Amino acid sequence: MGQAVANKSSGFTFLELLLVLSVVSIMTVIIIPLGDKWIRTTTEEAALQSLIASIHNLQAYSIANNVRTRLQFTNSGTTYITSVQGGSEFARTTFPKGMKYISSSSIKYVDFYSNGDIAKFGVLAIGTSSGTINITFQFQRGRMILHKG
Repeated sequence: MGQAVANKSSGFTFLELLLVLSVVSIMTVIIIPLGDKWIRTTTEEAALQSLIASIHNLQAYSIANNVRTRLQFTNSGTTYITSVQGGSEFARTTFPKGMKYISSSSIKYVDFYSNGDIAKFGVLAIGTSSGTINITFQFQRGRMILHKG
């Protein structure tokens, strides 16, 4: 006689789909700003390490080649140039957005004599999105001390 036909369909209801999309949207709104700050901080730390490595390389080049070297900042303070003093330019490096040399620093450039001694000691200030980083150069060999604050 008559048989009942079962109508089973698999899938998601519209309400379930909206619920999942709402949860994903809320999580995205929370995570994106945190990720942006982390990326900016990590990029600035990498740029600072690159600056320190450039200074160490200049000092080593001065000693190895018996020449004076210099690291100086452009007028905007967002780019620094490494070169043999009065000679060729090694590199031109730009800081990431939000990071720059502070012109009120006691050091306007980092200069090494041919024996590797620093020409002028003092404090080099770099502004970042999280504050100022002071790099103190000590007398003679130019050892660096970093102060974040």
